[in-house]
Amino acid sequence: MPRPTLAQKRDFVAKAFCPRALVLSTPAIADACAVNNCSTFADLLAPFGQDVSTQITIQDGQGAPYFLDKLNIKFTTDFKIKKRSPHSRTEIDDLVHTSVTDDSGQTNVPFLTEHGVDPRELSSDISMWAPWYTLFRQQWISTMQASEHESFMHPVACVLVASGSEEDPVGALRTLQSHPAVNRVQTQGFSGANVLFYYVLVHDGRDSGVLQTIDHKFDQVRRAFGQNSSLLKINSNTDLIEADTSEQSKISSIWANSLSTTQPLTPHPDSVFGSMLNMRDVTALRDAVKQMMVRGIVPHMQYMIRVLSDQTANQRRGITGRLFSAGRRYFGTAAKASSTQTGVDGDVYFCYDSAEAQMRKLADYSFMLKDFRFAQSVYQVARRDFQSEKAWKCYAGAQEMVGVCKLMLEVHATRAEFDSNFEDAVTMYLHKTHAPCQHLAIRCIVIYYELLKHHKLYSFAPSTLLRVPSTSGALRAMASEQAAYSFLKFPNRPELRKFSFYAMLAAQEYQKAGIASLAHRCLRMVRLSLGATLVTVESESPEKPVDDVSTLESGASRALASSNWSSIDSYINHELGTQCMAAQDYDHALQYFMALMGSDQIPPKLQSKYLQELLQLYLESSDKLYLESEKALTTDLDGSQNKRVELSVPTIDARMIRVIMSPDLEGEDGVLEWRYGGAAPTAHVNGSADHRCSVGESVAVLLVVKNPLTIGITLNGFTLDCHFDADAALDAEATNGNESESPAFAITTVDTVVLEGGQTSMVTVTITTHRAGRLTIRGATYLLCDILPTYKTLKMPGKRLNDTMEQRVTPTYSADTQLGFQIDASFPRLEAVLEDFPDTLMSGSMQRALIRLTNRAQQPCQSIMLWLSHPSFFDVASPLPIGTDEASAEFAESQSMYVYSDSVEATAEVLAANVLRDCSMFVIAGPAIVSNGSAAAGTECEIKSHALVPVETLGPGESLLVPVWIRGDRVGAHTLSMFIGASTTRAVTTTGCKMRTRKFEIDLVVTPSLRVNAFVRPSVQNPHERILGIEVENVQSGLDIQLVQSTFTSGHYELSPLRTGNMPRVVRVGSKQTVNLMYKAMPRAGDVQTQPEQFTVAALQQYIFAKDKPTAVPAPIQLVYSNAVLGHQGIDSTHSSLQGYIARSQAHRRRTMLRNAYPLIPDKFHSALFPLYETFGIDFVLFWSEIGGKGRTGHHSITGIDLGVPHDYINEALTPPASGAARMWLKDTEHDRQELIQSIANRSAASAHRTERTLDVALRLTGVRRVSETDTLCVADIEVSVYNHSWQHAYDATLRLVSPSESDQAPETKPECSGPRAAWTWCGVTTHTLSVKALGSVCVQAQVACSALGVIDVGMWELSATAVNASATTSPYAKSLECRLHPLHPSFINVTI
Repeated sequence: MPRPTLAQKRDFVAKAFCPRALVLSTPAIADACAVNNCSTFADLLAPFGQDVSTQITIQDGQGAPYFLDKLNIKFTTDFKIKKRSPHSRTEIDDLVHTSVTDDSGQTNVPFLTEHGVDPRELSSDISMWAPWYTLFRQQWISTMQASEHESFMHPVACVLVASGSEEDPVGALRTLQSHPAVNRVQTQGFSGANVLFYYVLVHDGRDSGVLQTIDHKFDQVRRAFGQNSSLLKINSNTDLIEADTSEQSKISSIWANSLSTTQPLTPHPDSVFGSMLNMRDVTALRDAVKQMMVRGIVPHMQYMIRVLSDQTANQRRGITGRLFSAGRRYFGTAAKASSTQTGVDGDVYFCYDSAEAQMRKLADYSFMLKDFRFAQSVYQVARRDFQSEKAWKCYAGAQEMVGVCKLMLEVHATRAEFDSNFEDAVTMYLHKTHAPCQHLAIRCIVIYYELLKHHKLYSFAPSTLLRVPSTSGALRAMASEQAAYSFLKFPNRPELRKFSFYAMLAAQEYQKAGIASLAHRCLRMVRLSLGATLVTVESESPEKPVDDVSTLESGASRALASSNWSSIDSYINHELGTQCMAAQDYDHALQYFMALMGSDQIPPKLQSKYLQELLQLYLESSDKLYLESEKALTTDLDGSQNKRVELSVPTIDARMIRVIMSPDLEGEDGVLEWRYGGAAPTAHVNGSADHRCSVGESVAVLLVVKNPLTIGITLNGFTLDCHFDADAALDAEATNGNESESPAFAITTVDTVVLEGGQTSMVTVTITTHRAGRLTIRGATYLLCDILPTYKTLKMPGKRLNDTMEQRVTPTYSADTQLGFQIDASFPRLEAVLEDFPDTLMSGSMQRALIRLTNRAQQPCQSIMLWLSHPSFFDVASPLPIGTDEASAEFAESQSMYVYSDSVEATAEVLAANVLRDCSMFVIAGPAIVSNGSAAAGTECEIKSHALVPVETLGPGESLLVPVWIRGDRVGAHTLSMFIGASTTRAVTTTGCKMRTRKFEIDLVVTPSLRVNAFVRPSVQNPHERILGIEVENVQSGLDIQLVQSTFTSGHYELSPLRTGNMPRVVRVGSKQTVNLMYKAMPRAGDVQTQPEQFTVAALQQYIFAKDKPTAVPAPIQLVYSNAVLGHQGIDSTHSSLQGYIARSQAHRRRTMLRNAYPLIPDKFHSALFPLYETFGIDFVLFWSEIGGKGRTGHHSITGIDLGVPHDYINEALTPPASGAARMWLKDTEHDRQELIQSIANRSAASAHRTERTLDVALRLTGVRRVSETDTLCVADIEVSVYNHSWQHAYDATLRLVSPSESDQAPETKPECSGPRAAWTWCGVTTHTLSVKALGSVCVQAQVACSALGVIDVGMWELSATAVNASATTSPYAKSLECRLHPLHPSFINVTI
């Protein structure tokens, strides 16, 4: 059975109250249906009445339109209102028995296991837990019969079907109109004389002789009965072709699935349906039902809703209408005919032509068309009339539908708003009607329960299900079972105890009803749930299954002790222990008394009594105890052996034990894997903790000890039981070959640990190591209350295994591991102390700090490395050995980051390294790695690389000072991580190494100082130039900031300041003030150097299409430094320290951008694919100093300023090279290549948001003259310039000048803001063919003739251009190299003479 969804639960209610149609057919039709194993034509149409796709817009009861996407309809062959016999207990039980299969009791309970409750299974649907209830529910709703109080089971239409083989199909259809069933629909049904008649003429494919006359006969039927008629052709499979068995089985499954849904308990033999049909016939049947709904039934119901809405408007008008009706009733003189009658079951109901019945019909029709809000309002009005007339059955039906409408509206409501409706309905059905209407009451409960499940209101379900009549034990059992499941679906957490209680009630009812299989199943659920605890299956180390019987019993005792059964459990254990003591069975007596120590539910007086008896038992029988445990005999440090017992008091969670090396040192210790390329040091892949320490190092073991009792206890002489295995080679090396009889380690002992009732305490035991080897912590030993020797085994629980399918299906765990650590004489021990690290900085300001490193190990440190999580916040200088004169001099020189100068060049061209290096890792000691520098190896650059010079080694007892500059890079609260790793061996610089690492976390709050933004504007004088504005806002209060210097770095542009006349020589930004700095960006003279872009294109092509990955690095780039001094002195921006920090900060930002933009490219390939600088990007640095205050200095930077020049060159790398792409042998590898190409193309398309176009046109007035002295006609000379902003392509273009008279034929040439236009036109040559080279321009001369002087807008032109190498581009991802441009803005000229 498929898993139902929430939408299907709501659709179940809609299908239960869907429209019905009476289907009558001639005998010839019955024969056509019989050959398809369908007894009637209604059975043939039944599968297509489910979820009919209407897809129409209709009007609700108030005239508002709404969309009806799908609707259901049921087809019936007869209509009668019968007196329903009371459902006896046996009859209902039989239906429940039929729903239960033979193997129902063997159905698994997925949410309950031997280890607890599986929360993943709790999220599944309840219907899957008890499929027999789903079968009963479907069958019960299917057996509902028509009643006088509602119109749901009454046909809304009569479908009359005749065969095309009949001589007179019109006469046959007229004969069907007088059928007794039709008469009953018109006389006893709600529809009455207004029932819709729909006529269907069926052509049987077996009657080939009537094929020529079928259209003529259908025309006769349409002329006789109008548009409510259709033609249907079936049985096209006249040859009974069985070759395509898949098609026949698919057709047969349509009817089989429909019967399994509508009649799930009716046995259906393995028969074939639709043997004479093909897929065209199936489509014709589906279309016929849809046409019947869309053209006939739905419009008819809409019409009836409008008519009934007008007729019952007074009754729905409110209190005024009711007062008028009451006045006429009690003060009128004329006798009023009664509108009520007595039904077949003795209940009062209203005549179908009465206003009350019409309102019920109006509400039912609206509900069937899913207008739930309007239906609810009509039901609420009708129920008051039903209540006043004491028509209780009608009143109960109205109450039921009011509640259904509220829940079908998908509006969250309180329980009081809908629960009272269903409660009144069930009460009225069972107690107020003439005869108890159990079938309607059960229907109401089932519908209500399904809607509660749809809204996930499981907390209301138990009380609803318990309203089931108690006359049927089997039905009551099924309801109790569903109520039990509801307690597991509570939103906060499952109610296991209530689930167990209701499951027990269900088991008793099933047992009484004779359904032993389900009774046994419910008892199994109770057994599993009583001791179950909620287990999170996704956790890394859930509770493990055990096989030992005694362990299982102790686990069950612990589960019962933590529940409300603890009193009974403790009483039983105490009695058993006392009896064992009398029989001198001290071992079992001790076990029973120890079981009393695990629960906090026992009253304190009893717990105190039990503890005293346990201690007294040990004192009296300590020499007679026989303990089988291997840990019973423990050896103390003095060599004596003691008998100790395993006791559950106190509890020590082994997963919370922490082993801390050198607890006196700062930072978090661990052995991590260091990798080069920017990745943070990480633990081993397998996740196992590598606990190691050096000889002479102290180790702290932290244990969380909890007292589960409600009384206080004491632990005396608390220590650890450890075992030492000496490593002969390492021990000899550490002792220089001399044998040592000194102890391998020393353990401290905690004299007394006092734990009050329920208290949790942290106990710390320190171990000092003296020799190399392996130390294993086996357990903890102590004296309970200074009397009972107790031993506590300490093992780390094994993890859940998920390697194989069997392990994933059956919970499997690895073996428990013992705690311990390795003592290694060659293991490093580096002490790191952070000095002068600030906790608050202004954004952009820099402050120097120190890292003091001291080697506390017995071996020299060959490698020391530093990794920073936020490289843009730090700059690390070369380490300085403590105690030397050279170190003191270098330390004094490193006091300032900025080098001030009185003569700073305005423009300087330097050759800079363009390699994108990792900037988060630094080598303090050992061989230097390339990533410390900003220049490639072997490259001579004018800017010296700010390379950190490491020391060779750090000997035992020696110290280093590492200067560190900290800058407030971003505003906000930050947690900066710093890893310092040390190793006694040389680190491998290619792949990485394992190092002992200490992690530091620095909390830094950066407050705002300046807010710097950049904006770009086009230049009016030259389109190749740009105006770059820098907006500087001082957000500080009461603090002025002086701007020292602005520096721009670019590979293509030179920038110069645009100073106004009133601009001061020294720029000072006051508190809460803003200053704008304007600069002109001009392309550098000479050819454009695009080596970075070309390198990226070639490297990406090789990475994507070639077999070998790229390894080369980009060549150096010629950078232009544009400096503008804004204060008294400037700053040397090319100084090695400052330039190195800025370059590393930019590299960090660029690597972060590349990582986000291209997630499918690994970080290790970034330096081989992308350069540090691009040709057309601009980097900006603004230096400033604080006026007054603390005199702080700093700088703000903006990287990658885009001037709007189109240079989307990445797509060129997506074109395979001329030699072709390397062949991929695996399909998955080719798929990965295409996925990479698509991701790069999508990124390029997402970033294509520039407003500037590749080509542009500028118009400039050069002169004006009159045609003649007497004529007013003037001619203006216009210089038209075409600019090419692309550096990649030259263009062949055609420029067409468009006059205003031609704008109607080319409306796109007229911009939205066209401005004022006089009578003018282009004259002379208006079409020009030209070629524009990359980053070039071409000028042509044009003339404008105008009839009047003044300002006119001549910006009307059309430019069609094609790149010169457009034909060479074949990649589907390449951008189009053809363009057709029109003006975006007006171009005004002033025509004056």
